[in-house]
Amino acid sequence: MMSPRLNSLPHGGLRFTWVAVGVAAVIWYFLFAVPGVNFWGLIAPATLVLGVIGAPLVYRDTFTASGKEWLRYLGLGMAGAVALYVIFWVGNEVVALIPFMGEQQVENVYATKAQASPNLIAALLLFPIGPGEELFWRAWVQRALMAKYGPWKGFAIATFFYIAIHIPSMNLTLLAAAAVAGIFWGLLYMKVGHIGPGLVSHALWDAAVFVWFPLG
Repeated sequence: MMSPRLNSLPHGGLRFTWVAVGVAAVIWYFLFAVPGVNFWGLIAPATLVLGVIGAPLVYRDTFTASGKEWLRYLGLGMAGAVALYVIFWVGNEVVALIPFMGEQQVENVYATKAQASPNLIAALLLFPIGPGEELFWRAWVQRALMAKYGPWKGFAIATFFYIAIHIPSMNLTLLAAAAVAGIFWGLLYMKVGHIGPGLVSHALWDAAVFVWFPLG
């Protein structure tokens, strides 16, 4: 049974949510398909506005939880980050064996590391990028669609769009990664009924896989 928290439509209505998804699609197109765009210089303010600022305005109870619940969410999020990293480590070994999804595509994913220092990238992934993406795609978009269409259909539609915005990269490895991570965090949000574990998991996993313990 879906948590009562996830049954409410957003302030501003579902139309506003679709407009926000359209804005996100345009931003991610520029991130992946427009030459010369600084990836970190665009995605950081985008996730700050859409996720960190936008989602709590649309759903004003986004962060509502007791201190004890937040401690549990912290533990779940850390465990989720570790589990997802292991999944990706195994997946990376498999991808390396597939000619059209091999080492070059993994290197392309990491190419944006040349645009900023590792410490700055890690800091931006921890905040606002990781939490901002989770707040936008799960605490706003998925929540709104689950309230409108039911838990599984809403989860599926939100996850589809989360994957689809990565299509302009023309990178099958990145698309596969978005699919696995999107399904993981979407199910986590649906199961727990609160964004807390996803916030922690997404932020820590991003920094780990991209800076601290890169897979490529």
